Amino acid sequence: MVVQRRGWRGGRKALGFTLALVTLVACAATTARGEPYMAIREGRKCGTCHVNMTGGGMRTLLANTHMQEITHYRDIFPQLDEAAEVWNGQITSFFSIGGDLRLDDSIVFQDEPDAEGQVPHKAFRGNVDENILDVREFATYFDFKLVEDYLDVYVDVNWLPGSPVAREAFGLLKGVLPWRGYVIAGRFLLDYGLKMETDNLFSINTSSQDMFVRGRTGTSFTGYDQGLEIGFEPGPFHLTTSVTNAASGDATVRVTSNGYGVFRDLPVIDNAMLGASFMYAAPTGQDQFIWGFYGGANLGPLEYQVEVDWIHQAIDDQPNSVGTFLAYGELNYLLLDWMNTKAFGEYADNDGQLGRTNTAQNRFGFGIEPFLGRFLQTRLFYSIANGPKDLAISNQNRLVMEIHLFF
Repeated sequence: MVVQRRGWRGGRKALGFTLALVTLVACAATTARGEPYMAIREGRKCGTCHVNMTGGGMRTLLANTHMQEITHYRDIFPQLDEAAEVWNGQITSFFSIGGDLRLDDSIVFQDEPDAEGQVPHKAFRGNVDENILDVREFATYFDFKLVEDYLDVYVDVNWLPGSPVAREAFGLLKGVLPWRGYVIAGRFLLDYGLKMETDNLFSINTSSQDMFVRGRTGTSFTGYDQGLEIGFEPGPFHLTTSVTNAASGDATVRVTSNGYGVFRDLPVIDNAMLGASFMYAAPTGQDQFIWGFYGGANLGPLEYQVEVDWIHQAIDDQPNSVGTFLAYGELNYLLLDWMNTKAFGEYADNDGQLGRTNTAQNRFGFGIEPFLGRFLQTRLFYSIANGPKDLAISNQNRLVMEIHLFF
């Protein structure tokens, strides 16, 4: 990761270069679709397109084979298209590989505090504080089908930053339980709520920005636990419960439950998803309960989704419990049948910071997520975050460009 601090004059060159590169990439783009709104638009459950039944990580053979129909990418680079005709991730009938490489360039706009140490809330800021180049993810996936349709061994390795880390490494047993049930044992991503990437995408090198729905609930794409998960998928429904070892410092195991339904071809709207999640954890000296509801629907090229969560903390030696309210909303529109445009907003009001008031934070953003080809996606987003005025780092805007290579 390369981090450079600079004032506005020095930042203009970096900003100009990045904008030029962004413009070149964005103008070349010619399709779009993404996650999790892709599941809602397609009317499919997460396990349809991912080896992990709860989503994320390696894509299934079905997803790789039908990538054109699922993502509607345009064949900008004929050479890549020719390679895509033969590549589906399957090396043999019992062994498949995949991967993701994400390179981000984040320009951080942040004002200096005034004489009283306060930073005003703004929609747009002009002072360039940092330019951060970051290889956010370099992951490879391996799926070994020991018994076809029954028993898999799956490994997800992230090679950056630092030493390689097996984020997910589990055995998957299918086909022996009723209601399309399955069992996962090992290390895996927690199944809770909608799986957005906003906290991961907009919090590079700034932990105070990782404080919204996914960050506060501990269920971002870095929230991996070790334990056991059991799930069932009867008809349009997906139901899971897991017992894991929780985060470092937790006194007991963590229990997580999630359930949702995907309903297709509805009157007025096309598809809809409705779900609810629950989690119990026990960080040292407290009991923590997290619960939330989420849903989304689409009408042709228009898709929308929302999630609300509550965190209840009963802290030892404190007479009153404390809580946090979280909310997230997202709107997607498939412009010209190829360009996905996105707008989102999120809110966090954390009463758990004892001794502090006015802890509410919000973040809004908009941008595009075009696929340039079978193996290439780009993102261009502008986000606006405002938090406590005495914490300058909580009040910043970001211009983010991401290049995403996947296979």
